[in-house]
Amino acid sequence: MSRIFTTVAGHFTPFKPIADAILPGEKFPSFVRRASGTHQVYVSVIAISVALANFIPIDLQRRVVDVAIADKDVRALLTLAGLYLAAILLHAGLKYAMIVYQGWVGESVVKTARDQLALVATQRSARDHARSGQTASIIGNEIDYVGGFVGTSISECVVNVTIMISVVSYMIYMQPVIALVSGVSLLPQILLALYMQNDLNTLVERQVALVRKLGNQAVNSFASHSPKRRAAFRTIRSIFSNRIEFYFLKFGLKTLLNIANALGSLMVLIVGGYLVIRGQTTIGTVVAFISGFQRLSEPTGELLDFYRTYSEAKVQFRMIVQWVDGDHPAQTGHSAHSQN
Repeated sequence: MSRIFTTVAGHFTPFKPIADAILPGEKFPSFVRRASGTHQVYVSVIAISVALANFIPIDLQRRVVDVAIADKDVRALLTLAGLYLAAILLHAGLKYAMIVYQGWVGESVVKTARDQLALVATQRSARDHARSGQTASIIGNEIDYVGGFVGTSISECVVNVTIMISVVSYMIYMQPVIALVSGVSLLPQILLALYMQNDLNTLVERQVALVRKLGNQAVNSFASHSPKRRAAFRTIRSIFSNRIEFYFLKFGLKTLLNIANALGSLMVLIVGGYLVIRGQTTIGTVVAFISGFQRLSEPTGELLDFYRTYSEAKVQFRMIVQWVDGDHPAQTGHSAHSQN
């Protein structure tokens, strides 16, 4: 199987490079649009198809309970099950195609940007050898992270927004009261993510600066003098502490979001169950709404992850642009200006 993938991958080449991957003083949204070009349109079309295919099983679940099972119709049950399986396979195939396309776009952007950064590094190597460590970090992990975001940015946003619109529209059509409860239940997740993202951005910028500093220390002086070695070990310790703080904040946020999501599902179940008891809706509708809420919370979480990744990639891109421009901000501090 791996040989098949290797053969297919061998036929892929980067799309035609743009004149300059990174322009002096360029803003991150402009870079994303310019670097990926019309490919974002094509992958977004696939993304919309993925979202619509993901929506189909919601109504099929309702029909299985309210039609096939309620009427004890085995033929209808098997027919709906077959349609459900087809919808699953369609969604999986489209999503696989989208992910591969996203990866190809992202890697093409990374390749083009890396060509430019390698040229800049070569031109500076003779006069700026003291900063060769941070050069390796920029051409390696930093541009990988930025390019990876470019590959998935617009299409991921499109697929999740499409899912949310289709699911919300369906839920409002079927039962507005439960739809309102679902929407209100998602608000705490959004507010928490927006509130905590600035702190995450600060930690990301600090981490990038520290890793660059350690690279310079390791390349130029780590084995030379004891005071410089001790300085390098202090930097390593700072990287560790900063990363642990990042984990506490990032995964603490994820834990709070998971709790809010679970409470949202519980609220949908309670309100839906009450309406069933009052004869104002059916069990199949409640089952569909619980599934629909999960399908609504997933793209909400994905959009919040998109916002977090975008914010962090924007920080890294700004620092790369500063390096290309020849501006070296303080190694462990934060740059004086932010990018819009």
